[in-house]
Order: sequence, then C-alpha cells, then structure tokens
Amino acid sequence: MKRIGEKTLWFGVLLLLLGLSLAAAQTEAVKPTLAEVDAIMAVKTVENCKKAIEGYKALLKDDPNNYEILYKLADAHTYLLDFKTDGFLEEKDEYKPLLKEYGSPANDYADKAYKLKPQSKEVVASALRAYAFHSSSFGIVKAIFKGAAGHFKDLANQLIKLDDKFDGAMGYRFMGKFYLMAPWPVGSDRKSLSYFKKGIAASKETLFSHYYAGVLYFEDDEYELAKKEFTFVRDNPPTADEDYYFATYKKKANEYLAKIDKKKKK
Repeated sequence: MKRIGEKTLWFGVLLLLLGLSLAAAQTEAVKPTLAEVDAIMAVKTVENCKKAIEGYKALLKDDPNNYEILYKLADAHTYLLDFKTDGFLEEKDEYKPLLKEYGSPANDYADKAYKLKPQSKEVVASALRAYAFHSSSFGIVKAIFKGAAGHFKDLANQLIKLDDKFDGAMGYRFMGKFYLMAPWPVGSDRKSLSYFKKGIAASKETLFSHYYAGVLYFEDDEYELAKKEFTFVRDNPPTADEDYYFATYKKKANEYLAKIDKKKKK
C-alpha cells in the first residue's frame, strides 16, 4: 500500500507539473506581437488605449530595454489622457488625479526610451508629450518653478531640429501652448503666436495651431484674423493625429465665431 501511495503521489506531481507547463505554453501562445498591439492603437478609443497598455506591458516583460515598446507604451498613456482631458484644452483641478495616474508612468516609460534612443524623433515626441502631461500634474505655475520649463523647451526644440513638420509640427505647437499657458514673466502671447504661425507654415492641415492662433488674435481684438482661423478650424477635418480628441476644440471654435459675430453687430 505504501508503494502504491508513493507512486500515486509522484504521478500526481507529474500531472501537476505537466498542467503548469501547458498553462505556461498557452499563456505564451496568446501573448500579442508588437504589430498586433500597434494595430489596436491604430484606432484610438479609450478601450483600445487600455488594451494597448496591457499589451505593451506584456511585451516589455520579455524585452525591458526595447525603446520602441517603451515609447509606444508612453504614448498609449498620453493618448488616454487626451481623451479624458479633451486634449488638455483647459487646465482643471479635476484633471490632476488623472495626470498623476497616467502622466507619471508615461513620463517614466518615455524617459527610459529617450535614454536608449535620444535621436529618434518618435521618441523625442513621446518624451515631450509625456513630460507635458507629467509636469502639468503639478499645475503650470508649480511646474515652472520646479524647473519643468527648461526640460520641456529642450525637448520641443530638439524635435523641431530633428523634423519641424513631425506630428503636425508638434514642436512648434507645444512651444506655442507653453508660452500661452505659462504665467508672467515666462508666458508671452507674442512668442506663443509666433510659434503657432510657424506651426501653420510647417503643417497647414493641422487644426491645433489654427485654433490657438485664433484664440490669440481674438484676445488681441484682431477679430477678422481670429475669424479666419476659427473658420478654418470649423470647415476642415482634423488630421488623423488629432481626430480622436478634437471635437471639443471644434465646438469652442464655433463659440468664438458666434462671439465675433456679436461683436461685429454692436
């Protein structure tokens, strides 16, 4: 009986080990490829961003120093933040928990990618986008006093040098938004507008720069110039890179056009 019991025990152990091996093999079999996760992110939705984050994380476990996985993982976080903050159209206190939840890990992943591949424009753009959200979690004023402005501008200027047209002239756009949102004495409407004009010249089809140029013209009482920019935003489709978050910008552009019409009637 004792020998039978031992055999039964060992047989059970073998079955258990076999079961664990099969389970591991099945898990390995369903692990996505990088191309498959990229395909998920090709259609940007909140749900797809979350799925992509999990997919990239799974891939990163086996290849922790893969800069491509790292920057794409950072981007999935920041795209999710674009959805949840309407492209960070306004700075709101209610966004701060979200900025910490997604902005901080995005910045960590992007920073690791940047250290591995600092001359890649995709990586620099990812680092710039992630750092913008991460530093915004402090609030604009605190971020500037913490020294965020210097690193932010370094990344934006590096992207401009690498490719000033990349991602809808992202380097110019982010510099324009920085000077628009930063408080005095750092902020400057004049500098902001100059960067948005450069953004328009480099990538006319990108609506983001047109929208903010319109805002600055409006605030300076240049209503005809503002109307031209807001009309462009109203009448043209957003690019693929801004389509997933730009509905609120379109709505605001129409509101500005209505304000301009009222002012003209006075």
